[in-house]
Amino acid sequence: MKALAIAGLGRWGKVLVDSVRGKSDKLGFVAAVVRDPARSAADAAARGLAVHTDLGAVLADPAIDGIVLATPHSQHTGQIIACARAGKPVFVEKPVTLTRASAEEALAAADEAGIIVAAGFNRRFLSPIVALKAMIEAGTLGTILHVETHFSGNVAGRYRPGMWRVAPGESPAGGLAGSGIHQIDTIIHLAGPIAEVHALSTRRVHDFLMDDTTIVTFRLASGAVASLLTITATASTYRVVVFGTRGKAELNGGAEQRGSETLDVTFTSGDTERRHYAPFDIERAELEAFADAIAGTAPYPVTRAELINGVAAFEAVSLSVAAGRPIAIAP
Repeated sequence: MKALAIAGLGRWGKVLVDSVRGKSDKLGFVAAVVRDPARSAADAAARGLAVHTDLGAVLADPAIDGIVLATPHSQHTGQIIACARAGKPVFVEKPVTLTRASAEEALAAADEAGIIVAAGFNRRFLSPIVALKAMIEAGTLGTILHVETHFSGNVAGRYRPGMWRVAPGESPAGGLAGSGIHQIDTIIHLAGPIAEVHALSTRRVHDFLMDDTTIVTFRLASGAVASLLTITATASTYRVVVFGTRGKAELNGGAEQRGSETLDVTFTSGDTERRHYAPFDIERAELEAFADAIAGTAPYPVTRAELINGVAAFEAVSLSVAAGRPIAIAP
């Protein structure tokens, strides 16, 4: 069993720890790095975690097999480089970094050290997304023309002025960093790399500095197109629709659902089918995939090229909003 340390024991850090605690025979968390030990003491004790305030302490511990970063986005680049220099594999919550240049810098350090950098895109592990990928690869939907995505929720009451998540540098383009980036990865995963981004982002209702509505169109390297809508002030929504020349497949669910969505398939012949999927712990699945990668039994499913293309597309959204025009992404 791989012993992991987590940096960041906030809301999401606890979700990650709890997803495997007492449930996995591949990994377990043994330590946490936190900013405020007094504030995190009870949460850490309840989970059997040793508490540190310095990432260096767990990086120097030979009993730690890997690091999970659930920290502010702007800290990831430096933390990944520190993990690389210590020879520790690292799992990084999305966005892995905020710019393509910083992603390439971090990955260069990881390559030099020969360590794994795993991107935390849990939605790849949804059963209907796995099924949809298989359908596309089998040609069931024909030539893919368009991928429509939507990931929205309501952050009012959870986000407040002064929180790091609402700082413009940490969460550009509204819900992009918290939710929409999952759909950028889904587009890349299902239909290939993104070549161009055109975005619009607005703030109409929030009293903190975060846009509430962001809409993006993408041109893909394949010639297909895609779209993304992410709203931070509406009902929970998670949607992926793939349109092909032989039919379409549609996945709908709430943003908080964990694998119980249905996949509706409609063919150009008029035939239809509905596939149901049982609840599935996608956080446990992604962390066990990280453990498998550390053990060398399977590669982590998000490739280096996909990671860099996703960060580049993420960065290009804000660049497009500021410039008011499409932004091309270099291969």
